[in-house]
Amino acid sequence: MTTAIDIRGVTKIYNPGSNQPVKALDNVSLTINDNEFFTLLGPSGCGKTTLLRLIAGFEQVSGGEIMLFGEEIENLEPSQRPVNTVFQHYALFPHMTVAANVAFGLERLRQPKTEIEATVERVLTLVKMKHLGDRPPSQLSGGQQQRVALARALAPSPKVLLLDEPLSALDLKLRQAMREELKQLQKETGITFVFVTHDQEEALAMSDRIAVMSDGEVQQIGGPTDIYEHPVNRFVADFIGDTNFLDGEIVDFNDDLVTCRIGSSSMFEAENSGGHKVGDQVTLFLRPEKISLSAPDAASGSATRPGKVANLVYLGNQAAYTVDMGDGVTLTAQARPREDGNLPFAIGDPLAVGFSSRALRVLPQ
Repeated sequence: MTTAIDIRGVTKIYNPGSNQPVKALDNVSLTINDNEFFTLLGPSGCGKTTLLRLIAGFEQVSGGEIMLFGEEIENLEPSQRPVNTVFQHYALFPHMTVAANVAFGLERLRQPKTEIEATVERVLTLVKMKHLGDRPPSQLSGGQQQRVALARALAPSPKVLLLDEPLSALDLKLRQAMREELKQLQKETGITFVFVTHDQEEALAMSDRIAVMSDGEVQQIGGPTDIYEHPVNRFVADFIGDTNFLDGEIVDFNDDLVTCRIGSSSMFEAENSGGHKVGDQVTLFLRPEKISLSAPDAASGSATRPGKVANLVYLGNQAAYTVDMGDGVTLTAQARPREDGNLPFAIGDPLAVGFSSRALRVLPQ
């Protein structure tokens, strides 16, 4: 597998030597494969956009190096790198047509006119905008403007396309539609996409792999399923999706399962992440969708615990229930409305709460 981008021990410090230096990146190392949809995910200020700007050449590293297809690119100007960027704000030229916007970069490269025309037609067809080539950007919707920005970035056939939160200005429905289109576009072009977002749902939906970042450091790198199901620490588990955290003490082992005391006396069996021993204080996590709720008289088997609805939030296609399990243990779970649209439980209702020991997991750290 060919490596497209190799980031080796990269550090970025703003205002070095001043009274208030800011370390935006701290010894970051990761590799991005050729023809991969790779996402840098994290909250505002975590360093993901800084890393993107370093790859593009808009910023210079303070330490470490960045290799692009095996070549060191630190001394190359942005225009000399086989990389293009799509920003959150599309920055289209308002006085030019769609086709002219796309052709602009090719003209600066002094490509032949016939070649430019063929390329413009090809990329506009690719982003489903060929029929609007003679329109000015002011007559386009936000989603259409984004497609033009993509076409303009793709026209010079870059080896890597950097996308800095390009969906954040769109409404929810359009964002969801554009996720699918971006992923399909990446497959069709075969170009390496590096996508920056703070939206964990976007990252899970589109990425081949994800790097979760916090405070200038990479917390975990992996595929969407691995990141979601096997987070390496509390930050990743909390940032990716909704989850329940339970603090407890390991009191027993049984193969790859452990028994933990939660609260004063509640015992829960959980999947062990390894490296723990009896007496360790640990944090367990449990995703809300892996909890089943039923009426006490409808519970089957013995693998349920009693609980009571303390609160609920109606979300349309489901409701989020806060369940009091007693002994200071509270869980958030999900349940869908009945076929008649009514919610299955109300505040104060008793419940039978069930989940697998494999669904409750001990965090590695």
